[in-house]
Amino acid sequence: MRKVKIGQIILHIVIWALLFTMLYPLGMTIWNSFKSDLMFEYTRWYPTLPLRLRNYITVWPNIYRYILNTILVASLGTIGMLFISSLSAFTFARMRFLGREVLFMAVIIVMMIPGVLTLVPSYMLYKSFGLLNSYLVLIIPIIVGGPVFGTFLLRAFFQAIPEDIFDAAKIDGCTDFQLYYKVGLPLCMPILGTLTIMQVMGTWNDYIWPMITIQNEKFLTISAGLILQFTKVYSNAYTLSFAGYMLASLPLIFLFIFANRYYIQGLTTSALKL
Repeated sequence: MRKVKIGQIILHIVIWALLFTMLYPLGMTIWNSFKSDLMFEYTRWYPTLPLRLRNYITVWPNIYRYILNTILVASLGTIGMLFISSLSAFTFARMRFLGREVLFMAVIIVMMIPGVLTLVPSYMLYKSFGLLNSYLVLIIPIIVGGPVFGTFLLRAFFQAIPEDIFDAAKIDGCTDFQLYYKVGLPLCMPILGTLTIMQVMGTWNDYIWPMITIQNEKFLTISAGLILQFTKVYSNAYTLSFAGYMLASLPLIFLFIFANRYYIQGLTTSALKL
């Protein structure tokens, strides 16, 4: 018989304890979203039957617009971010021009600046353009701010593509832009999927920027909308709040289910190429 080391036992206990502390709050959110207020008062720590679907029916009319707003903002912003990130990363990786390394170092320096430091200047800038209380004030920051990290990550992928592939494409008559979208992009689909999920999650969870730039509720995204609704309307209805949280999480869960292959592949290959 193999001897079981005490250290391994302790390590497994610690791992299971960490998993429990991480997953148990999620479990509480799920089962409490199906309970009545009375059942929640007495059985909040464990699941019970029957399931109360009325909570979801009650909450959906109050948050569906926030979900649609977030899908619109995340979709348009992510598409713009991916285009600029991939194009600039391809330029830094495959083209030679004066000041290339200096410009790329400037991109890395921008990554080091906390976003909270630019909140007030950004607010003043968008206010001067009259973009407050609109979808543009939520979409444009994603398009102009997201490519900073995207450029850094994608540059390593474009550099790792063998030069012979691009040489062969040039012999066939491809222009620089055709090298970008016919050769480079198809080979970088895994990391593009990873960037897509990361950006959508960031947009979905962001509430500070929408809260300070949007006063009209019809333009709010889901995180800011949940804070507004559940502090104003459902402040004491915990079961309805849990149902709202679950509905708000479903699109992200579906996104990860359908795109997890690209997400995991992108993360593993990025670790090797960076």
